[in-house]
Amino acid sequence: MDNQFLKVAKQAALEAGKIIKKYSGKDQHKNVKHEDPTDYATEADLEAEKIIVKILTSSFPDHNLISEEEAKIDKKSKFTWVVDPLDGSISFGSGIPYFSVSIGLLGEGKPILGVIYNVSFNNLYWAQKGQGSFLSEGKASSAYLNGKAIQVSKKKGLTASVGVLDFGHNLKRQHKLNLYVNKLITKIGYIYSFGSAVASLSMVAEGILDLHVNYAYPWDFVAGTVIVREAGGMVTDFEGKEPDWTKERVNIVASNGLIHEQILEALRG
Repeated sequence: MDNQFLKVAKQAALEAGKIIKKYSGKDQHKNVKHEDPTDYATEADLEAEKIIVKILTSSFPDHNLISEEEAKIDKKSKFTWVVDPLDGSISFGSGIPYFSVSIGLLGEGKPILGVIYNVSFNNLYWAQKGQGSFLSEGKASSAYLNGKAIQVSKKKGLTASVGVLDFGHNLKRQHKLNLYVNKLITKIGYIYSFGSAVASLSMVAEGILDLHVNYAYPWDFVAGTVIVREAGGMVTDFEGKEPDWTKERVNIVASNGLIHEQILEALRG
């Protein structure tokens, strides 16, 4: 794979992070878009998206691009950038430090590259298919050239595992309860919900969490899917298959791989 893809994706994520930091602590409560109470966007979301789109399209003008807030570019390319400029907007707006920039790349419909920037902690995660997953922690440099290899956890039992079930906003929670939460809530050792699928997936890849189960949009998952897989984990849909990244919404199970079948079995029940 072209290393320029990774270099530019890192640059875009870090530049977006600078914008998010600019708003953090002062204007994060200012909403600029509220289609419904579950669609929450701040000026930081929109400005971060603009800089990411600008960097990606100037470097790769022939590529497709899909982003959460506004951007959709179809060039009929085999490469599609999938972007969430600020995942965890409600956490961001509430001053909770779990929000992230996510930039993923699909090659012929499959995730092949992912970059996640956890802004509050200055942690940059990245992976390319077949090349492993890496983390640079708390660096001040904009380069983030070097990182340590990361791996998923070694937990073998679901009842001893620590994971995330995304409960979502109250207006959409009942669907998630019926879809997966009620099937898993008594089987997982300890359950968290950080309000950011992107941050949660990075923690699965790093071995902090053992699993993450969710139903949301492709831009929440594409980058994290590559990073988890290259860290030795598994990501599938609820049927154990490759998620269909062309759908408006997708369901995913991300795990360390050792407990994956146990999660799928619980979902079948």
